[in-house]
Amino acid sequence: MTDNQKKSLVAFYISKYNEEAFRELGYDGPVSKAMEDLSIRITGPGVIPNAYIKQRRDEFDVFFDNGRVGYHKRKPTAAVTEMYKQWNVMSFGEITELIKMILDGKMEETQEMDLEVYGEGVSEYDIETYLNFDDDTASLNKAVKTVIERTYSKKKVDMLKRLYAYRCQICGRNIGEKYGANIAEAHHIKYFSKSVDNSSDNLLILCPNHHSLVHALNPEFNYDKLQYIYPNGNIDKIVLDLHLTHGKEE
Repeated sequence: MTDNQKKSLVAFYISKYNEEAFRELGYDGPVSKAMEDLSIRITGPGVIPNAYIKQRRDEFDVFFDNGRVGYHKRKPTAAVTEMYKQWNVMSFGEITELIKMILDGKMEETQEMDLEVYGEGVSEYDIETYLNFDDDTASLNKAVKTVIERTYSKKKVDMLKRLYAYRCQICGRNIGEKYGANIAEAHHIKYFSKSVDNSSDNLLILCPNHHSLVHALNPEFNYDKLQYIYPNGNIDKIVLDLHLTHGKEE
């Protein structure tokens, strides 16, 4: 995630939950000091904190009855409205856990492994099936579970799915929503078995249809334009992006 994406999520959290949010993140002093510290935790030491979190919080205030009225008569931008729709479905506990992972740098963690331990007969799609679904009785899990758990945080996948409200980054749909089910799947842009890159910047959240399509046709991903280019020339653009950083300026 870019620094501004992180700050936007924190701003939403603070706007919605106010003092409860600050307490959960370990702050009990002045709000201005807490905002400054959160900015430093996101941008790193040596960077002068800016007012981005406060300004974004004020923009989210139009959606919540929190007593602040600075932006209450302003129409929110399309970007702020989209973020609100995505994140407002998370419970307090879910968004708190996600923000703590982000502040602790766990969403960007990448660990290395010896690929030889995979052995034969375990495909890239097998690996992602294990990462997306938790079934201890499956034979696939028995084959790769001890390997994956040493190198990959399934929690990171779960957090990204929540970030997108289980909607596909390509088609924008949560195809299981009307049935009361969340079946979004995580996909490695650069295949994990080759890149060993499990950072959030190498992950997309896709519906099962687009996930299967990408694995079947192996299209080229253009990071600068955020789109897949298929062998027949068709293009699928990323329509939802709340976490990718490659090729972006803050």
